[in-house]
Amino acid sequence: MVDWLLFEKLLSRINDLPARSLDEHLQAALGWLQRASQAVDGQGISKGYDLLRSRWFPAYPETTGYTVPTLINAARILGQDEWRVFAYRQAEFLLGQVTEEGGVVYWDRQSGQPPLPVVFDTGQVLFGWLAAYRDGGDRRFLEAAARSGDWLARHQDEAGMWKKYQHLGVYKVIDARVAWAMLELHRLTTQPEHKAAALRHLNWVLAQQDGDGWYRHCAFTPQEDPFTHTIAYTAEGLYRSGELLGEERYIAAGNKTADRLLQLQRPDGSLASTYAAGWRASDASSCLTGNAQMSDLWQALWLRTGQPEYQRAADRALEFVCRTQDLSTANRNVRGGISGSYPIFGKYERLKYPEWAAKFFVDAILRRKAAETGRLDELLPG
Repeated sequence: MVDWLLFEKLLSRINDLPARSLDEHLQAALGWLQRASQAVDGQGISKGYDLLRSRWFPAYPETTGYTVPTLINAARILGQDEWRVFAYRQAEFLLGQVTEEGGVVYWDRQSGQPPLPVVFDTGQVLFGWLAAYRDGGDRRFLEAAARSGDWLARHQDEAGMWKKYQHLGVYKVIDARVAWAMLELHRLTTQPEHKAAALRHLNWVLAQQDGDGWYRHCAFTPQEDPFTHTIAYTAEGLYRSGELLGEERYIAAGNKTADRLLQLQRPDGSLASTYAAGWRASDASSCLTGNAQMSDLWQALWLRTGQPEYQRAADRALEFVCRTQDLSTANRNVRGGISGSYPIFGKYERLKYPEWAAKFFVDAILRRKAAETGRLDELLPG
């Protein structure tokens, strides 16, 4: 049975936790990502650290993929080329994580079974290859991305859904982030099937959005309420796709979700882990990945509209996550990482430090630094 009073008591204490400079938080998170790669011998980046079992997970191609642009952006904005070297090494690793047909394989491989390609994972690795190509010009990465884009277009149904090659067999609106990747690919390949597949899916996602901005088919399983992580994935995919296309329908759909979450932001800057239909908060803990993602999206909305409420929400969400990051522990497996939930025993990635939480945290800080220095055009998507 969940002790809601304990959750609320711990959440109320978050403002008592010390926060340091954003640069300290940023460098600590980047250092943790580097150790997450060292934990798997530099071949990809670990899925994360399991605090309960005191062990690192294997490398995760999906999240390694969309961390490549994060690392290149760190190199560009911070002037620290070590992150570019790190990024290229991961892009190279990902070339070996693809089936003969072009799908990127899932991290959790059963012994003796052929590797299973997954649609979402494939889309996120596109971001990595495209970033490496744009930054360094190595055409192998563009060719790999085009081949995987062809695979995605080939396996989409006429309604715009990807029903095959789904994690847990569940199709989801988070594939809006795959559509965004396909549009980024189309900018370089100009292949019409890449853009057409993206548009079909985005239109299907629009049909799954309720009038208040909440999405159906947004959870990992039909029995669950969606996490803010998956809600943010979907809103971001729509919004960024709309920006690329100059299509107001997609921008407005992502904006609608961001506006509703802004209204639901708690006084400490956090969001609930999960929301049921009608935006009913259904878990008292907070999904830290979702907070970081929404900070980044709210920043984008502030930069586009100039409305200060977006900047305030972005800053509060980022400060909340900063206060949960442990910068002083002697445990190097934990120091600088971002836990799945706050409190750490909350519902999302319980007692774990997922790789993607650190990635999105770094993204949010880098966007803020780039905005402050007028270098937003240097940021690569992903």
